Amino acid sequence: MIDKITFMETLHSVQEIIQTNAEPITKEVIQEYFKEMDLSKEQQEMIYQYLLKSQEEPVVDILELGGEEDDEISTSSGKFSYDSSSISQKIPSGISQDNHTTVSQFEHSKHFQRYLREIKEIPILSEEQKFVLYKRLLLGEREVMEEISRQWLGKIIEIAKTYVSDKLLLEDLVQEGNIGLLLGIEQILGNSNNSNIKFDISDLESKLEIYIKESIEDYQKEIEGMDSGEYTILAKVNLIYAAQKALAEQSGTIPTLQELSKYTKIPIGEVEDILALPKETS
Repeated sequence: MIDKITFMETLHSVQEIIQTNAEPITKEVIQEYFKEMDLSKEQQEMIYQYLLKSQEEPVVDILELGGEEDDEISTSSGKFSYDSSSISQKIPSGISQDNHTTVSQFEHSKHFQRYLREIKEIPILSEEQKFVLYKRLLLGEREVMEEISRQWLGKIIEIAKTYVSDKLLLEDLVQEGNIGLLLGIEQILGNSNNSNIKFDISDLESKLEIYIKESIEDYQKEIEGMDSGEYTILAKVNLIYAAQKALAEQSGTIPTLQELSKYTKIPIGEVEDILALPKETS
């Protein structure tokens, strides 16, 4: 069983490294971070595909979504609508669209618009089809995890939008929701060995929704419990120590300040100060 805290801390650290490293991270390197966890090949592939989005180049232009195209996503519970024309209204007063990361900035991003388009293309399954998938999941068939996850993508966006605030970006909330879904599916997997099992789909989906919301709310508490300066420092500390571990495993030697600075794109003086923090507080 995956330890939720360890898994999420590792995932976030790897995300930070991917997003700040100039060079793409290979699948083998990503797997190294999770080697101490008992993950199946299917889980490793899902994690890799999830993290891969952090280093992909956007390919869809936001302007292509203009015109008369409907801003609508099909979800497992029907259709989820979003109004791209009113996105700019969500920017808090006094915040510039040019130099601040906001919910609107992400919603206007090419990556997010491509993500929305991909979700719109996912066929919605009938109740009978979903029943078969969940039954196979309960019987321990890992190969259905990906299809079940795909069916939840639109719903996760719908849930995440209810948590958006000045501090909480929709992109991050969706990522946390996806992590919660992965953990929830893992908990349901193999819960029965009876091929004649009877179950309620709505009950299973309610449990998965709880996992999604718990993951988002844990993140919400973490971010809203600190100011932006504290969060920036904490993120840099986590990034440097994750990079230190990764570089040490790759080379077999303790990385230098110069190597850590180059890897994390954090000024060398700042790296030195952060590494000195434990010594000062001990």
